[in-house]
Amino acid sequence: MNQAVHFTVMDEADVSALDHLRKRLAGASGEKVSFLPFVCSAMCRVLGDSRFRALNATVDEKPNDAAYEASIIQHRSVHLGIATDTDSGLMVPVIKDADRLGVLEIGRAINAIAEGARSRSIGRDQLSGSTFTISNVGSHAGRFATPVINYPEAGIIAVGRAREGMVVSKGTFRVGLLLPLSLACDHRVVDGAAAALALAEVISLLQNPEQLLTPARG
Repeated sequence: MNQAVHFTVMDEADVSALDHLRKRLAGASGEKVSFLPFVCSAMCRVLGDSRFRALNATVDEKPNDAAYEASIIQHRSVHLGIATDTDSGLMVPVIKDADRLGVLEIGRAINAIAEGARSRSIGRDQLSGSTFTISNVGSHAGRFATPVINYPEAGIIAVGRAREGMVVSKGTFRVGLLLPLSLACDHRVVDGAAAALALAEVISLLQNPEQLLTPARG
């Protein structure tokens, strides 16, 4: 059973500029582009940052064996689990080496594995091996969440539904598009300060989105 000690940090990203970029990219490519591939791309960059490598980790433990000492395995490659609601319940298909993909490639991969999960045609090898999971709770409803970590991973981020809200910057006010984000971590692996800084970095990337168009790792 999962022995993770959960905690969650939450914040919002002003994705007004990202929304313009997303629409421009959709128009140029002829494809539907959501916010989710950009969040995936930002998360890949953060998980590949040496400061936050603990987030891209799994815990090897045997809770029924008192003599077994759990170990933490940090991963170089980012294998993203995408929490997917199906008629058979929640499934988490995996995009392997997501950090090597651009935004459009990630979007296509999300569509392909989600369709495979819902049609029950996805291969068993695509349902295991994730190092970090993303849950798009906003596709249904809701802003913030307290997502449950996908054992044996050390973290999961939930993406809420974007909404218009007031943005304050340098004493000026404007209406912006705000995207809620909730990052849950295993406190045995990641401390609160690291999680807060990681979420702040994700938000910074989403608010300066042009760099997200290329893969996080070549």
